[in-house]
Amino acid sequence: MKKEEEEINMKKILSIIVGLILISTITSCQNDKKIIENDLKNLIEFTRNGGYKSSNHDKMAAITFEAIDEGYKKMSYKINKTTEENKNKIIVNITIKYPDLSGAIEIFKNKILEERQRLLKSPNPTVRSDDEMIKLTTQFLKESVNEKLNDPNLRYFEETFDIVYVKHNDNWEMQDSPQFNKAMLFNLHFNSFTQN
Repeated sequence: MKKEEEEINMKKILSIIVGLILISTITSCQNDKKIIENDLKNLIEFTRNGGYKSSNHDKMAAITFEAIDEGYKKMSYKINKTTEENKNKIIVNITIKYPDLSGAIEIFKNKILEERQRLLKSPNPTVRSDDEMIKLTTQFLKESVNEKLNDPNLRYFEETFDIVYVKHNDNWEMQDSPQFNKAMLFNLHFNSFTQN
């Protein structure tokens, strides 16, 4: 009888240990999922709040972020679901609603062409320094974006897609996501600027 009681007690202890391991595993998964969700939220909020200003970007990236800054006020997002595919891969399903600023590039092109024409017609065209050109480019791009943002017919995109995070050496890294990049840059395509 004592042996049977010991076996029952051992089974209870083993059940408790297995239960604790399962709870620990589930908690760990939940923690990783929460870490990823918070990382994504922090990235979006960092960008929305002008955090890009403290980052080291090339000049074109800095100009772009400064110009589209107002667009972030009209952007919204919702994390729909976060799933752990395996211990090294987590997928975040997100919906982002953002203004379509693709038309701002055409406005920007026209401003550049108008400035070029003005300089060509000027009897004393001035040569601008690199800093002056960057300032003028930023001004033109910002004006173009604001013109588009203030357009009463401004269109919005609402897209739902997955963002994949992969664990490398105990660190979670967001994989490249063209849809996320498109949303965060409001559908601006600078390659269209070089066409025509």
